[in-house]
Amino acid sequence: MKMLTRVTAPKLNNKEVHSQGSGSRRKGFTLIEILIVLAIIGAVMAFSFSRIRKNENSIRAVARNFIVLTKEIRNQARLTSSTLRLVVQFDRNKPKFWVEKASGIELRDPEQEKQAKDEDDGPKTSFQLYKKLTKKEKELPKGFYFNSLEVTNQSPVSEGYGFIYFSPEGFVDASALQISNQKNTWTFIFNPLTGQADFLPEAKSLKDVSR
Repeated sequence: MKMLTRVTAPKLNNKEVHSQGSGSRRKGFTLIEILIVLAIIGAVMAFSFSRIRKNENSIRAVARNFIVLTKEIRNQARLTSSTLRLVVQFDRNKPKFWVEKASGIELRDPEQEKQAKDEDDGPKTSFQLYKKLTKKEKELPKGFYFNSLEVTNQSPVSEGYGFIYFSPEGFVDASALQISNQKNTWTFIFNPLTGQADFLPEAKSLKDVSR
């Protein structure tokens, strides 16, 4: 008759049992850990959406201001029978813009005036700050800057100063003014006949809109 050998499982002490139990529990996340991760993700997304919404509100405000301002420049040029111009300063840290008015019908050389301003040689024409429209130099909202200015029959400008002229007859040189931040670029297109500025939510050149 064969003898049956009884095999007994080794006994585990309390430390070993606790260690094995803890290991099995650490294989997954607890409900509290999951909730904490979800809360962090939600906070990051809320912050990102807040920044996006703030940028959208800022560029919309800039668009409204420029559209209204250009209409007023054109009207004042016709009412006063004078040449007015919108001046933009290309400075990444403090981009500025303002309106200047000549004493009458001013013949101008934009390239010469740009060079004079860049060299701080003083005014070469009768253009002066027109306080009726801009009491002082205005700055773009934080994070925005003038990227480039393209005026028909002139070299594109991306540094120093740029000028958009409005004649006493209400005409303006066809122009494309780009405003940017770190992620996006928007464009104001100035209609030469109406003097109106149209706002485009993308980077455009004069060639793009004249096709």
